[in-house]
Amino acid sequence: MSQNWQQPQQPGGYPQQPGGYPQQPAPPQQAGGYGSPQQPGYGYPQGQPAQPPQAPQPQYGGGFPPPAPPAGRPGNPLLAVGAAIVATLVGAFLYAFLLSAMADTDKTPPEVTQFAYAGVVVGALIGLAVAKLGGRNTGLWVVGAVLALAAVFLGELYGYAMILHDVMSNYADKLGGGASGQVLSSNEIFFDHFSDLWKSWKEDSDALTYIFMALAPVAAVSTAYRISNR
Repeated sequence: MSQNWQQPQQPGGYPQQPGGYPQQPAPPQQAGGYGSPQQPGYGYPQGQPAQPPQAPQPQYGGGFPPPAPPAGRPGNPLLAVGAAIVATLVGAFLYAFLLSAMADTDKTPPEVTQFAYAGVVVGALIGLAVAKLGGRNTGLWVVGAVLALAAVFLGELYGYAMILHDVMSNYADKLGGGASGQVLSSNEIFFDHFSDLWKSWKEDSDALTYIFMALAPVAAVSTAYRISNR
């Protein structure tokens, strides 16, 4: 009795494909290293060429690039200095007027009230003029600080001249007999008798007076810095 003829299996143990043909073995892999076309690198899908490694992108804190530095405010230095000088004269007069108004000239000797906020206001006024017209210029801030100190110093001296004028006027009114005509004005005391005015002011000044004067340049620089950085 005859048996069905079967094709012998090929060496290597590969199974036969349908139709009687043996399955072809896979082509041997060649050494190509990681990412080569013959052997895909780890993590890449089979049958696709490996992608070249990408250069790392720069990272910034918070995921955003750093902000650009603020541009300086443009300004006119000459105009700023001129405006600061005007503010110095106006501030000195206002300081002197307030100092004279708050003094009690009916007492002997007159009682003078020291205050800090007036110097701060004068310094802030000068710093505002410097920053608005001069821009972000640290040199102008120094000029504003010097002018603020000068404004308070002149305000102190002229205020004392006004106080001395009030004292002499009160004394002349008590004497009568045309004594009021001999009273010196505030300008005459300040310009014609400045040395006597200076001695009188130094005798009445104390540490608190100089501390209050120092607040004016600090206020000028602080105000100019804040305005320039807006």
